[in-house]
Amino acid sequence: MVRYLIAAAIALLAGHAAAQEAETPDTIADAYLAAYQAQDFDALAGWIAADAVFIDPTSEAVPGIAEPFHWTGRDAILAGMRSWGASRLEYEIDRRYSASGHVIFDGAVAAIYETPDGVTAYRYPIITILTIAEGQVIEHRDYTDFSGMTQEAR
Repeated sequence: MVRYLIAAAIALLAGHAAAQEAETPDTIADAYLAAYQAQDFDALAGWIAADAVFIDPTSEAVPGIAEPFHWTGRDAILAGMRSWGASRLEYEIDRRYSASGHVIFDGAVAAIYETPDGVTAYRYPIITILTIAEGQVIEHRDYTDFSGMTQEAR
C-alpha cells in the first residue's frame, strides 16, 4: 500500500511538473498569438490577464486612427481589438526571441478585411512584445511602422 501511495505521489508530481513545463512564456505567447491572428475573442479572453495593458505608442499621431491604441483591462482590450473589424491577422515572423517573461516577435502583420466587394489586406512592419506572468499576457506592446503600410487585394 505504501509503495502504491509513493508511486501515485511521484506520478502526480511528475504530471504537475510536466504541465508547468508545457506552459512556458513561449507556449503561452504562441497560443495567444494564434488566437489574436484568428481574432478569436473567446480564446483571447482566457489568455489576457484581467488588468492587462495593450499599448502601441506608435499609434498616437497617425492619420485615420481616431484614438491611440492604449487600453487597460481585459474588457477594454477585447473591445479595442473588436473595433478594428478585421476578419483576421496574419503575422510573418522574421525573428523571435524571449527572455525574462517577455516574448518578442519581429516581422510584419497583415490585417485582413473581408467584405462583399472582396478581400483587402493592410500590411505593416511590426514588433510585438508580449509580457507573460502567471500563465497570462499582462502586456501586449506593439511598435508598428504605420508609414510603411502597404495595401493589397487578395
